[in-house]
Amino acid sequence: MENEEIKEEKREEADIGEELQSEEEKEAELRKEQTKAELMAQLAAMKKPMEKMYWTFLVVILLYDVLSNTVVISGVKSFLYGLMPGLEYELQVLIVESLFGLRYLIVIPAIYTILMKVKDNNTRYILAALLFVGWFYALYWRDIGDTVVFEVLLMMVASYGKDFKKIGRYSLVIATGVLIVAFFLSLVGVLPDSIMMRGDLARHSFGTYHCTDLAAHWAFIILTYVFLADGIMKWPAYLIMLILTVLNFLLVDGRTAYLCVILAAGGSLIHTFVKKKGIAVPEKLLKAWQYLLLSVYVLLAALYMLMNFTYDPDPNAFYNRGLLDHLGTRLNVSSNVTRIFPFSWFGKYWIQIGDGMGAAEKTGMYTFLDDSYIRVYAMYGIVAFVLILLLLTAIQWKLMKKGQTFRMFIMAIVALSCFFEHHMLELGCNIFLLVLFAKLPETEEGSVESTDKEEKRLAEDLDTGEAREQEPVAAKA
Repeated sequence: MENEEIKEEKREEADIGEELQSEEEKEAELRKEQTKAELMAQLAAMKKPMEKMYWTFLVVILLYDVLSNTVVISGVKSFLYGLMPGLEYELQVLIVESLFGLRYLIVIPAIYTILMKVKDNNTRYILAALLFVGWFYALYWRDIGDTVVFEVLLMMVASYGKDFKKIGRYSLVIATGVLIVAFFLSLVGVLPDSIMMRGDLARHSFGTYHCTDLAAHWAFIILTYVFLADGIMKWPAYLIMLILTVLNFLLVDGRTAYLCVILAAGGSLIHTFVKKKGIAVPEKLLKAWQYLLLSVYVLLAALYMLMNFTYDPDPNAFYNRGLLDHLGTRLNVSSNVTRIFPFSWFGKYWIQIGDGMGAAEKTGMYTFLDDSYIRVYAMYGIVAFVLILLLLTAIQWKLMKKGQTFRMFIMAIVALSCFFEHHMLELGCNIFLLVLFAKLPETEEGSVESTDKEEKRLAEDLDTGEAREQEPVAAKA
């Protein structure tokens, strides 16, 4: 009996111990949940400051990128170096680059976006992976100070869920404002006006490094406006496009810009006509057109790579004659680069000497990689090359799923521009890189998928309505 009583007491003690332990565990779990809830509440309270931080640093980054195509940034850096004559050069560089590197504080709202705004885990992993790749490239190129890949990937992540119409408007205002100010400053001699001759035509840069940089900015401003308007524009917009094209012809002669503006204007007129007349495009033709636009970046990259690796300096080659002679010049330079550096995972540094400010004439060398595709491949390696093509194709896929075929066409014009020019990874020009994760402006078209769903819903509503009308009749009978 005593043994049983002892056993019973031990069981009771064990039960009490388990209850106490269970209560402690519950209290610990409750404290953990409360701490988590408090942390989430604190993070949620940071939403507005993070939004303001994003838009502030977006303006700073766009300003920096556009001004980088003028002598302003290099001039300011030179001025800052002059303020520190007693310091070692490496320390001067560290201080100046750290000061300009403050623009990348936009990484804070980018990380906040990944943690708080993204609900889907797969999307969160993709954004985190892109940010990691960006950081890797920043570290890989730290000795050179090249942050192009890092900046692009960082801004794509930070722009998740942001209104692209607002982003595009900021880009338009900043690019247009900087170019107008640079133009007038070059007229009064504050900024240099680098002049190149093409035959008897004087090609002006009006404060930018090179006349083609100026023409490219004009073209991208027009493409951004047309993209935001979804091609539905009134006559003043076409008048401005015409004026810029005439100015380009008379003062700059940027051939790629001609092509981009003509395609954008022509496409807009056709798009507007089709929509106003209510012309139904055959579904098979529309799908074929969409898939062509979807693959345009890959096709143009493959075409340039093929011409680059099979380059023939023969003057009779089609890219060395007539209007395409500047393509032959680009191929000549890029084929030399890829012959020296045929393959690299993460790229090789290549000294860039172009015609800007007469650099090529002064040095007797031209080593600038003008084509964007070969530039990314040679300078940033096969990893960045494949990644950027995937991201650009993903933008086209997103537009296709939304049924925004005309905007796919504008992106295809950007792809064509990148075939001749080097501005693919410059957010000061190519703001379209931020389309992938941003919120798209709506169009009247809607997606084919959403249209089909809407038609089915309307049909179901009609069937339901008819059934309800028949119910009273049946009841009377």
